[in-house]
Amino acid sequence: MTTITQTDVDTVLRELQHLRQQIAIARETIAPLEANLAAVYDEFQAVVGGLRRQSMRLQTEIATLRTQIDRFTHDLDDSKESDEGNDQLFYVQAEETIDSASVDPEAVEKDMLLEHLFRVLDPMVNDEDGELLANLQGLCSDPTASLADVLEELPWGFVWTKRSVEENLANQHRRLRIWEQALRRQLETLNRATERLQKDQRYGLWQQREKGQDDWRRFLNQCIEQQQDQNYESQAELESLREEWGRITSTSN
Repeated sequence: MTTITQTDVDTVLRELQHLRQQIAIARETIAPLEANLAAVYDEFQAVVGGLRRQSMRLQTEIATLRTQIDRFTHDLDDSKESDEGNDQLFYVQAEETIDSASVDPEAVEKDMLLEHLFRVLDPMVNDEDGELLANLQGLCSDPTASLADVLEELPWGFVWTKRSVEENLANQHRRLRIWEQALRRQLETLNRATERLQKDQRYGLWQQREKGQDDWRRFLNQCIEQQQDQNYESQAELESLREEWGRITSTSN
């Protein structure tokens, strides 16, 4: 059996500090990137959005007419069976969502964190301790908040480094290792979020705008022209389908 020493505890504490710093950097990267992507998309939509919505309406009407023509021609109508299947799938997914949302997999770890805070803080003497406890108690009771979310709100200091009188080195080391694993998962999640944003279709728009206002205006004008051409083609296809629908329905009568 390995004996835990103060050196082992200090090693974990250094890693916890490092993880907190990396998480802070990741959040500082994500927040402005999300804001930039939202802003550039709003700007793009203000210029091209109307044409894109027109395209969606045209495509919807084209798809509807194609379906009507196909069903009329082949005398197939299985929509009722399809709808019932979709309804059953919806209810199953809804039940699964409710079940998963009601479970807090880190509830025990958050209770252990609160227990540690009650042992090392003194809200009766220090108002700041009382405010911190109240804030973290509310966060810990939220099933959507992870242990790492709570740890991010815990200022670095003696709360991290202090060992309560009820703990020995092994207990402290075990608790800190749980915190380390939680923060490591949090960092991985944030890194994946950054990668996801960089793969977002809006990221290309943001990169285009970063080239300068002149390039951005030229890009938007090009998008307008391309969307207009696509809409003209869709309109022509829609008119053709309307004519075909008119012919087959008039023939059947």
